[in-house]
Amino acid sequence: MATTTNNVLLREARGTFGKQIVFRQRNGKTVMCNMPRPYPPKTANQLANQERFARANAFAKAVIADPVRKAAYQARATKPGVSAYHVAFQEAFHGAEIKEVRVEEKVVTVRMRNNNGVKEVRVDDKPAVFNERLQVWEYVLSGGEREVRAFDKMGRCWVRGLDG
Repeated sequence: MATTTNNVLLREARGTFGKQIVFRQRNGKTVMCNMPRPYPPKTANQLANQERFARANAFAKAVIADPVRKAAYQARATKPGVSAYHVAFQEAFHGAEIKEVRVEEKVVTVRMRNNNGVKEVRVDDKPAVFNERLQVWEYVLSGGEREVRAFDKMGRCWVRGLDG
């Protein structure tokens, strides 16, 4: 990439030359570079990730617009340089996801990947209780239950059968 600042011929030059060279203005200098190549079409995974990123961004912006929620997320931002926006974005982008479902002596224990993002956990539409000490969700079986549903603050739902 070649640059020039005070060349009579190329001063204020812009545009393409022969579909090979492009003249651009950057920081008051004329920059000459190769013609850019078009990007290939996005794959389905790239489009899905782009949508996921946009939803996480919208969620984080909504969090920092509300002073109460912003303060709650700022309290969780313990590392230097990390803001409430970063914490909210990470929570929304990565989600909660059910990690493990265990049944022992009529007690269902649900371990999540990210408890901060979990709004509620239900076992066949009955709410489970969060155990702060163990950082798991617990539910006492009454009979006939078949599945666990976990909901995050973004409205997403994860489903797992009681057999694991």
